[in-house]
Amino acid sequence: MANVALGFRVKSGWAAAAVVSGSASSPSVLHTRHVDLCDPTVPESRQPFHAVDEAQGELELDEDRIKKRLEVVRHVTAQSLGKLISDCRMNGWAPYRTGIVAGSLVDPSTIRRPHIRAHAMEGHLFRTVVQDELRAHGLPCVVLAEKTAFKTASEAIRSPEDSLKRSLSHLGRQVEGPWRTEEKLAALAGWVAVSEG
Repeated sequence: MANVALGFRVKSGWAAAAVVSGSASSPSVLHTRHVDLCDPTVPESRQPFHAVDEAQGELELDEDRIKKRLEVVRHVTAQSLGKLISDCRMNGWAPYRTGIVAGSLVDPSTIRRPHIRAHAMEGHLFRTVVQDELRAHGLPCVVLAEKTAFKTASEAIRSPEDSLKRSLSHLGRQVEGPWRTEEKLAALAGWVAVSEG
């Protein structure tokens, strides 16, 4: 089998995942899926830094609550990514690299507004938990910020941004299920990972 990489577009509580094969000049998407990074039966695990009690403001201040939510996030992420990697291997796909597109790479501590900081903290949390789990499986990871993902990919793949966007639209014809922005960005991250191998 050709080179295989996993790509992710990480969101709060979930990620779009794409299994990408081939090379920088000839990628193909083998599979896409939604992976959970939180437990739907524990709603606060989707936004672990948001306060549940409006009286305390917008940021959760209770360290015990945060700790419990983070344990849920780590556990669910480990299960979801473990299943994805296992399913890949059962299909004869051996991922050797990974890529992530994240909403932002800004340090949350630099954000003053509590509500926006909570979102930034959650973005950072879910991205790093995914990275940590991938590394635990021996998979190196490249991270792209959504705002500059196509520029960064263009440099890595050595193809103009417009050409990458057209190619991504065509790659979606190979897969079942939705082919929205999240799946395209997951595939782009996987494509960058394949090209760097």
